[in-house]
Amino acid sequence: MFVILLLLSVLYVTVNALPFGDQLVPGVDNSNKWVVLCSGSNGWGNYGDQAIVYRAYHLFRSYGIPEDHIIVFHYDDIAYNSENPTPGVVINEIGGPNVYKGVPKDYTGEDVNPKTFLKVIQGDKELANQGKKVVKSGPNDHVFLYFGDHGSPNMVIFSNGVLHADELNNAFISMHKNNRFAKLSIYVDTCYSGSMFHKILPDNINVYATSSSNYTELSWFWNYDDKLHTYISSFFANNWLVNDEENDLDKETLQKQFEYFKEHSIVNYTQYHTTHPIHAQQFGDLSISKLTVSQFLGHKPKGQTNTVTKSEQNNDAVNKWDVSLDLLQRRIDETEDIDEKNGYLQKLENLYKGRQYVDKHMTEYVNSIQHLMPNIATNAILHTKQELNNRHC
Repeated sequence: MFVILLLLSVLYVTVNALPFGDQLVPGVDNSNKWVVLCSGSNGWGNYGDQAIVYRAYHLFRSYGIPEDHIIVFHYDDIAYNSENPTPGVVINEIGGPNVYKGVPKDYTGEDVNPKTFLKVIQGDKELANQGKKVVKSGPNDHVFLYFGDHGSPNMVIFSNGVLHADELNNAFISMHKNNRFAKLSIYVDTCYSGSMFHKILPDNINVYATSSSNYTELSWFWNYDDKLHTYISSFFANNWLVNDEENDLDKETLQKQFEYFKEHSIVNYTQYHTTHPIHAQQFGDLSISKLTVSQFLGHKPKGQTNTVTKSEQNNDAVNKWDVSLDLLQRRIDETEDIDEKNGYLQKLENLYKGRQYVDKHMTEYVNSIQHLMPNIATNAILHTKQELNNRHC
């Protein structure tokens, strides 16, 4: 009994320790760098989106980004979620530290929405006067933005609203016009994330964008934890942070990091025993990719290493569109309680019925307007991914 209590005590201390401590780099001025980390999703099934943001926050703070220069959007419904067996603890790696502890609640709950996000990155004075954090950048500053959530063609989906591609790119154009940055880099990790910039983002406003997938592909949750019954990370964003952790950021360029994404581009869809390629993309001013990561995210303390070895992680992945189906199927397979199993089966059946309902009505609608497009088959309209060109209709 004593041995069990001792092990539990050690586990509690390990899990609740800050992941990187206060290893801030002395004598380095990062006052010209601004970072915004946004997880737009909520719910236990989207655990990995918020966990990545928490991990990134601690990492970039340890690289010397000032606390008032790093702004975090997170719904904040995971740490004390009823499904969390360790209240107050969020992990991003199996066996990893509690990445929730110490993360600021700059924008949480209903404040995690497109309108507020755009205001924050543009340095909205009204929010600043309310004492809220905003990006107060100027013409000599570097701005880095990360957004992780769900997406659809030409939009990313917050839990409270939708951000369209034109809205985001117009914000960048306005920021450039108003000298809000010298260089801006944005990473977007959603399904169809490439569509946020494809043929939209100008290449002459000092903005460089990287997307987790092209404009027709899905993005993926990664690293299933069988104790938490959810995916605790994102495939693309995990590769991003691992690349940061494993390299000298004063030498690693954004271009080298992008090449790392391309090298690590195969996900394992374990539930169906298949593998899928994912194609990260670059957009905008590609000359910015020649800059080092440290010019946006600060400088790594000497001797800082990964918190968890790769071999301890679970390579299971699921595309973000199907995560609800996947998690329910896993619960059905894992439980031996017949009542629980039947409950999960009912929820899974309801999800499939909902999808079938939408598919049925979409097919009926396309059939009703088929005469307006006589040269295009109904099947092609429904099942072929077409590029969206008229975004203003």
